[in-house]
Amino acid sequence: MPTTVWLVSHAANAALRAGTFPRAPVAGDDADEALDARSIEALAAWRERWSARLLRGERDGEAPRALTSPAAIARASAHATGFAAAASCNALADTVFGAWQGKRLADLAREAPEALEAWTRDPSFRPPGGGESFDDVRARVGAWLDAMPEAGPDLIAFTHSSVMRAAILHALGAPSASFRAIEIAPLRVAALRRAQHGWVWLAARD
Repeated sequence: MPTTVWLVSHAANAALRAGTFPRAPVAGDDADEALDARSIEALAAWRERWSARLLRGERDGEAPRALTSPAAIARASAHATGFAAAASCNALADTVFGAWQGKRLADLAREAPEALEAWTRDPSFRPPGGGESFDDVRARVGAWLDAMPEAGPDLIAFTHSSVMRAAILHALGAPSASFRAIEIAPLRVAALRRAQHGWVWLAARD
């Protein structure tokens, strides 16, 4: 059977709800500390709706292989939904935000409004201090997808909205500027299936 990749956006925590850019993952980060009461509640509801199906898989009961971004919030989301054995995968990492890491969007809107505006509109814009552009993320994610065999085990990957946008646009062969037209909320699922001509974006059944 063709490989199917289930991409899941991680839960929202207090930092995300406050509009704060994530900090770079640090070795030894406690994934459980990334969750708060609201995210734990949301993850429990997600697990009730999705986990039985995804843990069972679509291959005669064979569970998919689980992967996760190195970020603590992505690892915590995987663990809380029953995928405790998920392996970390650098290709699924969040965008590197450079000097913007740990800063609030509201503060940047006051301090660097032109740069922030460019970031929201230009897929080639890189945040200062060594940040990644959306084009950079798309190249990383596209290379990871295209390295997969046409037929292989299904995967479930807990990752970030930017990675999911990149994967969807790669599958569609759509221009990177279209990233503005894709909105991905926390704990949303997107499915991609390997085909002879590349990848197909599947409409995930909620």
